[in-house]
Amino acid sequence: MNRFLVVGKSKYVVLAVLQAIRSFTDAQTIVIGDEETYAMRWSSLCTEKLAIRFDGPSDLAFVGMVNRLAKDCPGTILLPVDCDGVRLVHRVYQQLQVDIAPIPAPEIMETFDDKWLFHQFCSAHGLRVPTTRFVGSKDKLDYEAIAEEFSVPFVVKPTNMAGSMGVKIVTSREDFEANILFNPAYDYSSLIVQRYIDGPDIDLSLLADHGKVSAFAIQRVVAARIEFLPNPYLEMVASNICSQSGYHGLMHIDARIDKRTGNVYLIEANPRYWASLTAAVVCGLNFVAASVAPLASTSGVRRLTTGSASCRHPVLQPSSWKDLVMDAGYLGRLFRAKTFDLYSVGQFGRELSDSCVRYAQKKAILRINGGPQHGSVAKL
Repeated sequence: MNRFLVVGKSKYVVLAVLQAIRSFTDAQTIVIGDEETYAMRWSSLCTEKLAIRFDGPSDLAFVGMVNRLAKDCPGTILLPVDCDGVRLVHRVYQQLQVDIAPIPAPEIMETFDDKWLFHQFCSAHGLRVPTTRFVGSKDKLDYEAIAEEFSVPFVVKPTNMAGSMGVKIVTSREDFEANILFNPAYDYSSLIVQRYIDGPDIDLSLLADHGKVSAFAIQRVVAARIEFLPNPYLEMVASNICSQSGYHGLMHIDARIDKRTGNVYLIEANPRYWASLTAAVVCGLNFVAASVAPLASTSGVRRLTTGSASCRHPVLQPSSWKDLVMDAGYLGRLFRAKTFDLYSVGQFGRELSDSCVRYAQKKAILRINGGPQHGSVAKL
């Protein structure tokens, strides 16, 4: 049985990968992270939690740690799951004596992890992206000039941050001045301005083997569910972007559909695993399993373009209770990993608390408005 070493800083991504692993195997899994993943020492989804720094000083200790673990357990696989983990592995790649799951080459990862460089790559290869301009620091932002060029609203965002950090949709001069220009907390030094695409989000997830797509999924969020659907343009993008870059590994691309034209625009790329990973597992495509046990070349490309998965915890989904208790396959294993793991239960508690707050707010609004109108019913 294999042992997995999951390397990364993002607790949301690391947790999704741990749950995806548990859905197909009981193999030992060790998390190598920092203070953000410290609480995972309480998780039953990993047998051990080891702490390092990702900014350089721990590199030699990391090499010794990984090589010792790989020597103790032949068949160990190293899984760098976020960009910090991938960068760390690249720095010490030649010294590691362990099998490593597919990761992008350093220059390709840095290109796709930077919003401006990704925009330039897409433009150079004929892929549809919103009009974008690099501005650098916020003191170079001229509201009138930007409003004339991009119209209002427009988007200001850092080129090198993840998780929507620093992304601002500017709706007026007052908004611009209060939240960006005169906001001391908004201190990013590498900014771009981008045309706002009015329409729903749609995402592309993929696994590539040296430039050739081996699996992909196309998803959108509808209410409290993630739906998988076909989209010919994004299917073309998956093939094109991988072949043009020689991409190797996992990637999640954020896109948006212009509600006026129906055109799909690529917004940014995340050359790593992603937090909504387990939605694809529910619908039959486990990107973690596919990356550590690649399909034979004759198997063709695995496509996930149908099905849906709830965004809610299994305990809040009565339809999942039977699988939670009785299913011995990947679905039951995934639901149990989310339900009975102490760390995951903590995540569930926060989700439940948020749901209660939303419910209380809706009840308060109904009281203020004199109760449900026109036969409407308040729902969680």
